[in-house]
Amino acid sequence: MTVQLIEITEDVADRMQILTTPTTCQVEDARMIIVDLLGSAPSWPLAVLVDQVCMAYECPDGERLMVDLRDREGLADDLLRDEPALKRVRWVRATRMALRELTDAGEVVWSQPSDDPDEVDHPEVQVLMSGAEPRAFHVYVGEPLPDGSVSLR
Repeated sequence: MTVQLIEITEDVADRMQILTTPTTCQVEDARMIIVDLLGSAPSWPLAVLVDQVCMAYECPDGERLMVDLRDREGLADDLLRDEPALKRVRWVRATRMALRELTDAGEVVWSQPSDDPDEVDHPEVQVLMSGAEPRAFHVYVGEPLPDGSVSLR
């Protein structure tokens, strides 16, 4: 299956940003999971930490976007926020924000950059859209983080 990447309008991109912004509580929840995971093993790759947090909140990768993201009256943001693809992006962002806070506070250290392309940080997430033609677009999820693995200081 080939996925065609599509351009989205600026208003849809802004709406996606609003709907996927994690709350302070979500960032704190992600932070607690990260610290627990880092306490259970010497280090974890960034991609694994993100995936573990998302799995803890039942938002696995691969969910397709099935909602109209245009800002229209009568659509409840709470209903849209529960849409699985948006929930996944929100928890990815929460994890990354928590890691940024831990990094800035000096509570975690990053290993030397890895040669493994799966461990290189990509600050975008691909969201698949439902429909007859497989389509997708990239969602920017935050500032780049160091690549390699993370461990507690």
